[in-house]
Amino acid sequence: MFKNFDTEIREAFNNKYLKVFIKDLSKLDEIKIILNSLNSVKNVNITKSNSQNNPDKTLTVYPKRLYEISEVINEVERALNSYFSRRPSDPIFIENNISSMSNNAYRQIIKFIILLGKNLEQSSRLRQQFDEETTRDYFLPYLNSVSKKHSVTGETFNKDGKTDLIIKNENGDNVFIAEFKVWHGKIHFIEAINQLLDRYVNWRDEKLSIVVINKKNVNFSNVIDIAVDTIKKHPSFKKYIGKSDETSFSFIFNHPEDKNKTVNIELILFNFKK
Repeated sequence: MFKNFDTEIREAFNNKYLKVFIKDLSKLDEIKIILNSLNSVKNVNITKSNSQNNPDKTLTVYPKRLYEISEVINEVERALNSYFSRRPSDPIFIENNISSMSNNAYRQIIKFIILLGKNLEQSSRLRQQFDEETTRDYFLPYLNSVSKKHSVTGETFNKDGKTDLIIKNENGDNVFIAEFKVWHGKIHFIEAINQLLDRYVNWRDEKLSIVVINKKNVNFSNVIDIAVDTIKKHPSFKKYIGKSDETSFSFIFNHPEDKNKTVNIELILFNFKK
C-alpha cells in the first residue's frame, strides 16, 4: 500500500515530541493546520531536515500539557489516515468538537477560526493570492471537519442575501454567520457591518462574526484600533465584552429585527500583508 506519511517519537530535555514525515511536501501547510487543531497538540512547526533519509521538510508536533505522547501519536495518525483516505470533496471528521449548546458552539467556532487564520498568516505562499472569497473557501473544509452534527456552507441564502459563511446544527438552526471582508478603510467597514445586520440576520439569528483581512496596510495595529472604535460607535452597538484573542474582540449589538433581543458579534482580524 502506498505510504503517504510516517511518524517518529523523539525526545529532547526529557520532553517527548513527534516528528511527522509527509511524502508530498506541497501538503505541509494544509496538514499543519489540521494537526494544530487536535486536542492533544500544543503546536506544530515546519522544520527543515538535514538528513538524506528524510524529506527536505518535516513537521514537529509538540504535545499539550497533561497529554501523553501515545495520545498525540494516536490522534495525529488518525487525522492523517482520514486526510489521505478521503476524496477531495470529503470533510475530515476528526471529532465532534462543536458543542450542542449555542453559546459554547459559538466560542468553539471562533477559537477554531482564529487558529486557522493564525496558521494561514504564517504561510505567505498560501495567503498570497487570497481575497474575501478565496479566504472563505479556504476555511470551509476545515470548519466542516470539526463536527459531524454541523454543516458549514458558503454563499448561502439567509434572509435577504447570500452570507459568506453559515454553520447549521443537525436541526437546521443557524448557530453562526460570518462575513469576510478585506480592509479598505473605515467607510467600507461600516458598510460591512450594516450589510451583515440588515441583509443576513433574521429574528432567530444571534451569533455573528466579521472577519477582516488586512492585505495592504503596514501598520496592522492601526487597522485593529480603527475597526474596534468603529464598531463601538455604530448605532446598534450595545456593549463591549472584551478580547477573545490578540486580534479578536467580542461585542453585543441590538438585534436589527427586535429591540428586545441582542446579537453577538465577534470581530476577528488577520494580517495577510504581503
